[in-house]
Amino acid sequence: MLKTTLITLTLTLASASAFSTPPKHSEPPKVAKIAKDALASLDVSKSDTQLADVAGKKLLYTTYFYTAGEAIVHGYEPQTDVRIVSLQENRTIWQGKVGQGETKNIPTGQGVFAFLADKKASILVGTPTSCTAVGYYVRDQNGGLVSKRFLTQLPSTSSGEDNKLIIWAWKDTKIKVTNITADSTLSELTLKAGQHHTFDSAALSGLHNSVLDISASGPDISVQVYYDEGFHVPAADGRVSGKLFRTYVGKITQGTNDLNLINYGRATKAKVRDLTTKAIIWEGTVPAKSLHSLSLSGQYVQIEAEDEIAALVAPYNFQGYAEHHFAGGQEGMGIETSFITTTSEQLWVFSYFDNNPVTISDMENKTVWQGNLNAGHAQGYFPGAGVYRIKSTAGISVMGGSASCGAEYSPAGGLFRIDEELLKVATMIIEARKDVAAKKGKVLSADELNAPLSDAELDRASDYVKENTGSTLAPAAVESRMKAMKVH
Repeated sequence: MLKTTLITLTLTLASASAFSTPPKHSEPPKVAKIAKDALASLDVSKSDTQLADVAGKKLLYTTYFYTAGEAIVHGYEPQTDVRIVSLQENRTIWQGKVGQGETKNIPTGQGVFAFLADKKASILVGTPTSCTAVGYYVRDQNGGLVSKRFLTQLPSTSSGEDNKLIIWAWKDTKIKVTNITADSTLSELTLKAGQHHTFDSAALSGLHNSVLDISASGPDISVQVYYDEGFHVPAADGRVSGKLFRTYVGKITQGTNDLNLINYGRATKAKVRDLTTKAIIWEGTVPAKSLHSLSLSGQYVQIEAEDEIAALVAPYNFQGYAEHHFAGGQEGMGIETSFITTTSEQLWVFSYFDNNPVTISDMENKTVWQGNLNAGHAQGYFPGAGVYRIKSTAGISVMGGSASCGAEYSPAGGLFRIDEELLKVATMIIEARKDVAAKKGKVLSADELNAPLSDAELDRASDYVKENTGSTLAPAAVESRMKAMKVH
């Protein structure tokens, strides 16, 4: 029988969308206010932001994340005000400032949390310091996996012989690696397109817990922290879906790691090439809406496909393997409505929108769970090791794995870019409404300015988000997210 664990969160951060009637909730208690500034006094339980209140204002970056024990916040701008709220306990668990290049490690405990900040930051979740058998690609403050600058804190130990930090170049670029903790330059190098540079276990031995600033001359690098498997590989454009990937597949834990090629579309041809020997390791067809898995050991590889696929380095069918990884999703953005992922035991599904129907099924399309989740709600399942499909109506994120050991950057930062574009849309809509009224000799009332978005306005907003972020946001989800936005 399928075990289920429900993390019930009474604090709702987004308004009900138009999918169906949401379930009734008891009135959530007010979040404790710990200071008399805009960030501390903001009531995150409300999702009633008016259109005119948003237009022309500055955005408070608001998102949610799940973690098994810790949250490491990296500051990319000076004096970033951050507040983290436990959605289970309805209280602020940490508030403070994070400086540029600074890192704060917050021992959150297991659960789901709201993150609010006046500037963008990145969030590493899981157990990155308390359990060091972890692996991930670093995300920047926009949730990007290919960028010009990354901040990361290395694990607290580096005893594994195969531990590595690898910088991958997608275009010719100059790179500087700074140890912020020691205030010293680790390396300055130049890489050609397609090359990589590895800091091996010996080079990492004196860098336990160090915070690194890895900067390039252009937005053309990705950074892999390999202390174990359990991560999606970025494609050339920074998503985790694409036609070209490069990564290291190591041998920590059992001598081999599994490379899973995930295909959301029609059957497609793909090949895996060893970057050291140039030999083709595997060439064949990845079946439609399924995956192909192969075991490798200590190899730098390039993955090429005729159609878009995803590449996941995680145990394929290993019950109880201690790791955590976020699923990438069909578009490769991490917050989506369709996922295929492996797990070694558990699945965690987190919703960013209200009244969100979710279905989990196995690869034979047998439903193992179905239900509604609201914004700020997460549900954990214990289906056992295997491959599963997860579908929803509005945006969710999905984590697979087992035990409280693993780490990965939250894809929740991708919402920051969406909110920035929606803020622009709100301003454009308000100005357009005023212009139309002025041509008729009218001045709109507050109610008219704040009237619900028309179908045309919703479609415009959805198209604008897609064009500028690559994320698909249904019109109903646009309305929900705009009402949930916080400004100052």
